[in-house]
Amino acid sequence: MIGSVVELTMSDVAFGGEFIGHLAGGEAVFVRGAVLGERLQVLITHRRKRGYLGTIQRVLEPAAGRIEHPWPLGAVNATGAADYGHMNLETQREMKSRMLWRELELAGGTSLVEQVRTARGGDVLVDGVADPDPAAPGWRYRTRIAVDKLPTGVGMNIRQPDGTPRRERVTDLPLAVRDFAELGIFGADWDDAVAPGTHIRLVAPSGGEPLVLAGEQAFHAPGRPAEPRIRETVTYRGTEFAYELAAGGFWQVHTHAPGELVACVVDELAVEEGAHVVDLYSGAGLFSLVAAHLVGPSGTVRAYEGNTTASAAATNNFAAYPWAGAEAVTINARTIGDLIRGAQVVIADPPRSGLGTPAAAILAASTAEKIALVSCDASSMARDLAALVAGGRKLLAFHALDIFPQTHFVETVCILA
Repeated sequence: MIGSVVELTMSDVAFGGEFIGHLAGGEAVFVRGAVLGERLQVLITHRRKRGYLGTIQRVLEPAAGRIEHPWPLGAVNATGAADYGHMNLETQREMKSRMLWRELELAGGTSLVEQVRTARGGDVLVDGVADPDPAAPGWRYRTRIAVDKLPTGVGMNIRQPDGTPRRERVTDLPLAVRDFAELGIFGADWDDAVAPGTHIRLVAPSGGEPLVLAGEQAFHAPGRPAEPRIRETVTYRGTEFAYELAAGGFWQVHTHAPGELVACVVDELAVEEGAHVVDLYSGAGLFSLVAAHLVGPSGTVRAYEGNTTASAAATNNFAAYPWAGAEAVTINARTIGDLIRGAQVVIADPPRSGLGTPAAAILAASTAEKIALVSCDASSMARDLAALVAGGRKLLAFHALDIFPQTHFVETVCILA
């Protein structure tokens, strides 16, 4: 079968940017770069535990939502950085919705699907967010992006047909905000300042100039060092909240994502004065700083984070709120029970691996009146949500925000009581 070319119709949307077709014998073939409903000519390349992997040779019957990829270097047969860029935005969101429904059913069956449908009020799950650059809908939104220094300019890895990577020079990054253009990173300006092969991160904070992170050093321009700490701001209900964090620390990459997520989570939780809030995987305090402002001195906020640098940043960000505190701890099924004890509201924004079923079950059994589960990974979200519901929690609201357009990723917010 490996090496065979077959004709397939894409019948479902899988997790991870893949689409599913079936051979005559019923075995699944997973294909990237497709659209639901398309008829394709596919080369079978690898055997998988549950089916095969294949690559598109020809699109025989294209879907109505297929477009010419605006950035070929981002396509699945190149860097894959914009693996959904071959679809218009409406179709991208339809595919993400279909993928979410599939993951929810796999994790929790039809009962979980019905709970989400009831909480959501319909079948369309994914909502768009405002474009930072109206002239480029779905593009120019990333405030963080990584490249590698080449002898001249910068490049990204392209995966070749044999699976080996090859660095290709890039002269533009259409996913990135336009602020990076002033850094001159795509030309020869940095050739004498940064050694070839150095991994570079570009950062455009909302509260300062864009900068280049090269190894342990930060620069605003060649020969012009930058402070290794940055300032970000979020406005919620007319109040501006300022965050200081390490330049290389975690922050949502979409320009509008921090504000959109704060509004979604805090509004749905209806955090009130005097409440006791626990923020798990708090980072530099995106949610907990706003919560500290809302609960006031009669409430408490406890922010827990595994990264010591991020936790220290949260501590500094809470300086005006002595009733809020941050601590660097390991969060898992052995520790979560103690961490959330006494909390009325729990916010959990774990990494892609999620909470895990044992930890989610402990959270479900806690005395928390409301829980917010925030995730950028559909598979771990569905698993954790299924565990919370199985533990007796009721799903009140389900949001899916398209803060990663042109990619298969989607951010979800689940509110439970």
